[in-house]
Amino acid sequence: MSIPAPEKIDQFRQKLKKDWTGSETVSAWRKWHAEIASFTRGVTEALLNEAELRPGLAVLDLASGVGDPALSIAPAVAPSGRVVATDLGPDMISLAAELTRNRGLSNIEFREANAESLPFSDSSFDRVTCRFGAMFFPDLQKALRESLRVLRPGGRLSFAVWGKREQPFFSLTHGVLARFVEIPKPDPDAPDVSRFAERGRLQGELETAGFQNVKENFLIVPARWNGSLDLYFQQFSEVSVMARPLLAQLSPARRGDVRDDIIAGLQKFVQDSHLVLPLEIIVASATRP
Repeated sequence: MSIPAPEKIDQFRQKLKKDWTGSETVSAWRKWHAEIASFTRGVTEALLNEAELRPGLAVLDLASGVGDPALSIAPAVAPSGRVVATDLGPDMISLAAELTRNRGLSNIEFREANAESLPFSDSSFDRVTCRFGAMFFPDLQKALRESLRVLRPGGRLSFAVWGKREQPFFSLTHGVLARFVEIPKPDPDAPDVSRFAERGRLQGELETAGFQNVKENFLIVPARWNGSLDLYFQQFSEVSVMARPLLAQLSPARRGDVRDDIIAGLQKFVQDSHLVLPLEIIVASATRP
């Protein structure tokens, strides 16, 4: 991917904030958080394992959304460690703070922050983590250099990102939807869910930013949905910032056809009455010199 012009990067920033801090998106995540957190638990566990957490560490979690993985990091670094969870908008953070109170966690702080311009001093953290956020950083190198800056010497960065787009999680939902409605072609310079699908891409970006000991692990993580296929489709239709407006363009009958085709495709991955999808992810780690 070429480095886009500054004005394009600004456009990407504006779109990212609009997509992920809008009321519809926040409401959907509030409704479905428990189910999604359970479904993606394996990704969170893989990330935490790579982060090599222990009590007493100071951890910065980027693009925390409604609290994943910060809510799982906090117990791992307690009682003397702390987590600062960040996101672009206050509404997502307020939901994460509510979940924190409900769990009785006292070592998480929430800050509204952009990964490209972190409001923290140099060498403030032992770890920087991010789950499914780095693919969408508009100015990736700027964000990585900020992560490097706030890490202490020897500190560790751990990111979990999506692998290839051609996997059931996408092909059986967005791929099916594309047969019913024209999906606008993305800007080739824009951040994308499969940004790091090519082996070595994320590693190269981390090394360019100044990190050392960079490692990429390509993993297949099983994701178990603890509800019906109909509920899975409902969750997809409400949470996906790409699918939601496209589904709204269709008549009720056509939306029903999309639902039927998606559910038919998902049937192949039902095990013991539960949907289990293989998620292809990349978990990368690196250290500050």
